[in-house]
Amino acid sequence: MKDKRRTRRGIEDAIVSVDRLELRHGGEVKYAGDPSWITDALPKSVQAEGFFSMVARERGKIVRGSRREGKNVVTLAGREFYARVSSYSSYSPLTRARTDAIRYIGMGTGTTPEVTTVNRLVSPVAYSASFFLAELAIPTYPFQTSGSFGTAVRYTREFSETELSVSGTVDLTEAGLYTDGSPSSSPAFTGGTRDRTLAQANFQAPNTYKTFEVLRKTQNFVLQVAWEIRF
Repeated sequence: MKDKRRTRRGIEDAIVSVDRLELRHGGEVKYAGDPSWITDALPKSVQAEGFFSMVARERGKIVRGSRREGKNVVTLAGREFYARVSSYSSYSPLTRARTDAIRYIGMGTGTTPEVTTVNRLVSPVAYSASFFLAELAIPTYPFQTSGSFGTAVRYTREFSETELSVSGTVDLTEAGLYTDGSPSSSPAFTGGTRDRTLAQANFQAPNTYKTFEVLRKTQNFVLQVAWEIRF
Protein backbone atom coordinates (compact mmCIF):
# COMPACT_ATOMS: atom_id res chain seq x y z
CA MET A 1 0.00 0.00 0.00
CA LYS A 2 1.25 3.49 -0.83
CA ASP A 3 0.56 6.82 0.87
CA LYS A 4 0.93 10.01 -1.15
CA ARG A 5 2.81 12.68 0.84
CA ARG A 6 3.62 16.23 -0.25
CA THR A 7 7.19 17.56 0.10
CA ARG A 8 9.07 20.55 -1.24
CA ARG A 9 9.87 18.41 -4.27
CA GLY A 10 6.26 17.51 -4.98
CA ILE A 11 4.53 14.19 -4.23
CA GLU A 12 6.48 11.14 -3.02
CA ASP A 13 5.36 7.53 -2.46
CA ALA A 14 5.68 6.36 1.14
CA ILE A 15 6.09 2.55 1.26
CA VAL A 16 4.36 0.99 4.26
CA SER A 17 5.78 -2.03 6.09
CA VAL A 18 3.99 -3.70 8.96
CA ASP A 19 6.67 -2.80 11.52
CA ARG A 20 8.24 0.44 10.38
CA LEU A 21 7.79 3.09 7.71
CA GLU A 22 10.98 4.39 6.09
CA LEU A 23 11.81 6.78 3.24
CA ARG A 24 15.33 6.39 1.87
CA HIS A 25 17.39 8.43 -0.59
CA GLY A 26 20.76 7.15 -1.69
CA GLY A 27 20.64 4.52 1.07
CA GLU A 28 20.15 7.17 3.77
CA VAL A 29 16.98 7.12 5.91
CA LYS A 30 15.15 10.42 5.41
CA TYR A 31 12.04 9.51 7.46
CA ALA A 32 11.09 6.72 9.87
CA GLY A 33 7.81 6.30 11.68
CA ASP A 34 5.03 4.06 12.93
CA PRO A 35 2.58 2.96 10.18
CA SER A 36 -0.16 2.01 12.66
CA TRP A 37 -2.38 4.75 11.19
CA ILE A 38 -2.90 2.39 8.25
CA THR A 39 -3.22 -0.95 10.09
CA ASP A 40 -5.65 0.58 12.59
CA ALA A 41 -7.91 1.61 9.71
CA LEU A 42 -8.10 -1.89 8.23
CA PRO A 43 -10.84 -4.37 9.25
CA LYS A 44 -9.59 -6.77 11.93
CA SER A 45 -11.22 -9.89 10.46
CA VAL A 46 -13.71 -11.18 7.95
CA GLN A 47 -16.95 -11.90 9.80
CA ALA A 48 -18.93 -15.10 9.22
CA GLU A 49 -22.48 -15.10 10.59
CA GLY A 50 -24.67 -18.11 11.16
CA PHE A 51 -28.48 -18.12 11.15
CA PHE A 52 -30.24 -21.13 12.66
CA SER A 53 -33.89 -22.06 12.22
CA MET A 54 -35.90 -25.13 13.19
CA VAL A 55 -39.55 -26.14 13.03
CA ALA A 56 -41.57 -29.31 13.67
CA ARG A 57 -44.25 -30.53 11.27
CA GLU A 58 -47.01 -33.07 11.81
CA ARG A 59 -48.67 -34.31 8.61
CA GLY A 60 -47.17 -31.32 6.81
CA LYS A 61 -48.52 -28.71 9.21
CA ILE A 62 -46.31 -26.66 11.53
CA VAL A 63 -46.58 -27.76 15.16
CA ARG A 64 -47.63 -24.73 17.19
CA GLY A 65 -44.80 -23.29 19.30
CA SER A 66 -42.10 -25.40 17.66
CA ARG A 67 -40.24 -22.69 15.76
CA ARG A 68 -36.74 -21.87 17.01
CA GLU A 69 -34.44 -19.41 15.26
CA GLY A 70 -31.64 -16.92 15.76
CA LYS A 71 -27.98 -16.18 15.19
CA ASN A 72 -25.30 -18.57 16.40
CA VAL A 73 -21.60 -18.49 17.17
CA VAL A 74 -18.84 -19.61 14.80
CA THR A 75 -16.44 -21.46 17.08
CA LEU A 76 -12.65 -21.43 17.06
CA ALA A 77 -12.77 -24.80 15.29
CA GLY A 78 -14.97 -23.19 12.63
CA ARG A 79 -12.73 -20.17 12.23
CA GLU A 80 -9.69 -22.39 11.82
CA PHE A 81 -11.58 -24.38 9.19
CA TYR A 82 -12.48 -21.30 7.14
CA ALA A 83 -8.90 -20.00 7.39
CA ARG A 84 -7.34 -23.24 6.15
CA VAL A 85 -9.90 -24.59 3.70
CA SER A 86 -9.12 -21.76 1.27
CA SER A 87 -5.36 -22.39 1.37
CA TYR A 88 -2.68 -24.80 0.15
CA SER A 89 -0.16 -26.51 2.41
CA SER A 90 2.13 -27.21 -0.53
CA TYR A 91 2.52 -26.05 -4.14
CA SER A 92 4.68 -29.00 -5.14
CA PRO A 93 2.88 -31.29 -5.10
CA LEU A 94 -0.26 -29.15 -5.06
CA THR A 95 -1.89 -29.99 -1.69
CA ARG A 96 -4.88 -28.43 0.03
CA ALA A 97 -4.41 -27.40 3.68
CA ARG A 98 -7.74 -29.12 4.42
CA THR A 99 -9.83 -31.41 2.25
CA ASP A 100 -12.90 -31.76 4.46
CA ALA A 101 -16.17 -29.82 4.23
CA ILE A 102 -19.27 -29.21 6.34
CA ARG A 103 -21.38 -32.35 6.05
CA TYR A 104 -23.02 -33.20 9.39
CA ILE A 105 -25.29 -31.82 12.10
CA GLY A 106 -25.41 -32.96 15.73
CA MET A 107 -28.14 -32.32 18.31
CA GLY A 108 -28.10 -32.37 22.10
CA THR A 109 -30.01 -31.78 25.33
CA GLY A 110 -27.53 -29.56 27.19
CA THR A 111 -26.76 -25.87 27.08
CA THR A 112 -23.76 -23.58 27.43
CA PRO A 113 -23.08 -19.93 26.50
CA GLU A 114 -22.60 -19.33 22.77
CA VAL A 115 -18.91 -18.41 22.82
CA THR A 116 -16.12 -19.19 20.37
CA THR A 117 -14.43 -21.61 22.80
CA VAL A 118 -17.27 -24.17 22.64
CA ASN A 119 -15.53 -27.42 21.66
CA ARG A 120 -18.35 -29.96 22.00
CA LEU A 121 -22.06 -30.29 22.66
CA VAL A 122 -22.83 -30.51 26.37
CA SER A 123 -25.14 -33.54 26.14
CA PRO A 124 -25.09 -35.10 22.64
CA VAL A 125 -27.92 -37.43 21.62
CA ALA A 126 -28.07 -40.14 18.98
CA TYR A 127 -30.24 -39.38 15.98
CA SER A 128 -30.42 -43.02 14.87
CA ALA A 129 -29.33 -46.14 16.73
CA SER A 130 -25.75 -45.39 17.89
CA PHE A 131 -25.03 -42.51 15.50
CA PHE A 132 -24.67 -38.90 16.68
CA LEU A 133 -23.83 -37.02 13.47
CA ALA A 134 -26.57 -36.86 10.82
CA GLU A 135 -25.73 -36.15 7.19
CA LEU A 136 -26.97 -32.87 5.77
CA ALA A 137 -28.66 -32.43 2.40
CA ILE A 138 -26.46 -31.07 -0.41
CA PRO A 139 -26.16 -27.33 0.38
CA THR A 140 -27.83 -24.55 -1.56
CA TYR A 141 -26.77 -20.94 -2.12
CA PRO A 142 -29.59 -18.47 -1.28
CA PHE A 143 -28.07 -15.47 -3.02
CA GLN A 144 -26.92 -17.32 -6.13
CA THR A 145 -27.30 -15.52 -9.44
CA SER A 146 -26.55 -16.54 -13.02
CA GLY A 147 -22.98 -15.31 -12.64
CA SER A 148 -22.16 -16.02 -9.00
CA PHE A 149 -22.79 -18.42 -6.11
CA GLY A 150 -23.12 -15.41 -3.80
CA THR A 151 -21.77 -15.11 -0.26
CA ALA A 152 -24.05 -17.42 1.70
CA VAL A 153 -24.54 -21.18 1.98
CA ARG A 154 -27.57 -22.99 3.43
CA TYR A 155 -27.49 -26.45 5.04
CA THR A 156 -30.63 -28.43 5.83
CA ARG A 157 -31.68 -31.67 7.49
CA GLU A 158 -35.08 -33.22 8.05
CA PHE A 159 -35.23 -35.67 10.94
CA SER A 160 -37.95 -38.29 10.64
CA GLU A 161 -40.51 -39.10 13.35
CA THR A 162 -38.26 -41.72 14.96
CA GLU A 163 -34.92 -39.95 14.48
CA LEU A 164 -33.56 -38.17 17.58
CA SER A 165 -36.57 -39.46 19.53
CA VAL A 166 -35.21 -42.98 19.04
CA SER A 167 -36.50 -44.34 22.37
CA GLY A 168 -39.30 -41.82 22.88
CA THR A 169 -39.51 -38.14 23.74
CA VAL A 170 -36.28 -36.10 23.94
CA ASP A 171 -35.89 -32.44 24.99
CA LEU A 172 -33.57 -30.77 22.47
CA THR A 173 -31.72 -27.57 23.45
CA GLU A 174 -28.49 -27.40 21.40
CA ALA A 175 -27.08 -28.07 17.93
CA GLY A 176 -23.84 -27.86 15.97
CA LEU A 177 -22.50 -28.14 12.42
CA TYR A 178 -19.51 -30.41 11.72
CA THR A 179 -17.15 -31.18 8.88
CA ASP A 180 -16.48 -34.73 7.68
CA GLY A 181 -12.76 -34.61 8.51
CA SER A 182 -11.16 -36.07 11.62
CA PRO A 183 -8.37 -34.14 13.41
CA SER A 184 -6.67 -37.47 14.12
CA SER A 185 -6.59 -38.66 10.50
CA SER A 186 -3.37 -38.56 8.48
CA PRO A 187 -3.18 -36.00 7.07
CA ALA A 188 -5.42 -34.21 9.58
CA PHE A 189 -8.99 -33.42 8.52
CA THR A 190 -9.02 -35.67 5.49
CA GLY A 191 -12.53 -35.63 4.07
CA GLY A 192 -14.71 -38.60 4.98
CA THR A 193 -12.75 -39.67 8.08
CA ARG A 194 -14.83 -38.26 10.97
CA ASP A 195 -16.29 -40.78 13.41
CA ARG A 196 -20.07 -40.24 13.53
CA THR A 197 -20.89 -42.47 16.48
CA LEU A 198 -22.38 -41.30 19.77
CA ALA A 199 -19.47 -42.92 21.61
CA GLN A 200 -17.14 -40.31 20.09
CA ALA A 201 -19.49 -37.32 20.35
CA ASN A 202 -17.68 -35.71 23.30
CA PHE A 203 -14.52 -35.48 21.18
CA GLN A 204 -16.20 -33.72 18.24
CA ALA A 205 -15.72 -29.94 17.97
CA PRO A 206 -18.53 -28.15 16.09
CA ASN A 207 -17.83 -25.39 13.56
CA THR A 208 -20.92 -23.52 14.70
CA TYR A 209 -22.98 -23.82 17.89
CA LYS A 210 -26.54 -22.86 18.78
CA THR A 211 -28.49 -23.21 22.02
CA PHE A 212 -32.26 -22.65 22.14
CA GLU A 213 -35.41 -22.99 24.20
CA VAL A 214 -36.40 -26.60 24.85
CA LEU A 215 -38.10 -28.32 21.93
CA ARG A 216 -39.71 -31.61 22.92
CA LYS A 217 -39.15 -34.02 20.02
CA THR A 218 -41.64 -36.87 19.90
CA GLN A 219 -42.33 -39.64 17.40
CA ASN A 220 -45.41 -37.78 16.16
CA PHE A 221 -43.65 -35.28 13.91
CA VAL A 222 -40.64 -34.57 11.71
CA LEU A 223 -38.10 -31.88 12.57
CA GLN A 224 -36.76 -29.55 9.87
CA VAL A 225 -33.50 -27.72 10.56
CA ALA A 226 -31.88 -25.05 8.38
CA TRP A 227 -28.51 -23.44 9.00
CA GLU A 228 -27.25 -20.54 6.89
CA ILE A 229 -23.69 -19.19 6.93
CA ARG A 230 -23.16 -15.70 5.49
CA PHE A 231 -19.92 -13.88 4.75
